[in-house]
Amino acid sequence: MDRSDVPQRRRFMRNVFTAGAALTSAALLAGRSQPALAADAPGKMIDTKGTKVGVVLETLSHPLIKYWGDECARQGAGFGMEVSVQDGERNVQKQTSEMEAFISQNVNLLVLQATDAAGLTPVVRKAEKAGIPVITLNQDVAGAHTGFVGMGHYTMGIQVADGMAVQLNKQGSIVVIEGVQGTGANIQRMAGFKEALKKYPDMKIVADQSAAFDRKKGHDVFQTIMQGQPKIDAVFGVNDEMAIGAAQAAVEAGRRGSIKFWGADGELDFFKGIKSGLVDGVSAIAANAVPDTVMNLGAWLITAGVKGGQYSGRIELPPYIVTRENIDQVAWPAA
Repeated sequence: MDRSDVPQRRRFMRNVFTAGAALTSAALLAGRSQPALAADAPGKMIDTKGTKVGVVLETLSHPLIKYWGDECARQGAGFGMEVSVQDGERNVQKQTSEMEAFISQNVNLLVLQATDAAGLTPVVRKAEKAGIPVITLNQDVAGAHTGFVGMGHYTMGIQVADGMAVQLNKQGSIVVIEGVQGTGANIQRMAGFKEALKKYPDMKIVADQSAAFDRKKGHDVFQTIMQGQPKIDAVFGVNDEMAIGAAQAAVEAGRRGSIKFWGADGELDFFKGIKSGLVDGVSAIAANAVPDTVMNLGAWLITAGVKGGQYSGRIELPPYIVTRENIDQVAWPAA
């Protein structure tokens, strides 16, 4: 790292965090104040070269999450970091043991996509007490920690309800296929969706089941729901994978034409599905936005000498609606 670049680099890294935090007006949480940073003290700033970062993701079987892991590693390499990405296999115990292994290795930064908000809180607290800052990626934990970077899940739920209302003329029978119910993404997306539905009294949820964010399970769950629901006007798959699976089941049953299918994430396959007519709309965020912001924030924290237990910030990236009307005007995701 060229030391002559330090002032400019410092300003850049601060702006990455400040601009993102402004999106939610929640840069500081839980009454915790910003510490005196190493960057503000006399002496050299900390170089990110050779620093160690542990990344524990919910699963690597999901195409978007796998891309996030690859992007974290790619961005980290650009900062000279040594990044290790682990597959949590949607298992609290496995994610906990992976986090504990990184803590014992005394890594400089931990990134966690928590498969259960409450279940992963203790190990995050342990890392923070050990002085290791933890950034949660898209799926938060229940306790205060260094930072969160993710999609604006609550806004996504609102956007899906409003988008459906336009396509359904504000009336219809809706099926919801939820993900893993203890995750922050599922909780917040459902909260936003149900809140927005209060504006549309003639839009009713007639069935609500979980398919664990999985395409095959989304297919099978909706296949069963169709057998007991002769009238379905729309389906909200709380992520894209489940919505795609449900739409495929509807095609097989000859019921695709009468049902609107909505997802939330913005995967490449979903964009392709909108283009082909398989699905109808999505609340999306650019695929690289979350991991890139995580690693830029992480680099800033390391460079500034921020340790665990000192800082608490939240960055929620704003989503946007994609339908057949604008699919050719928006940038397509990488994964």
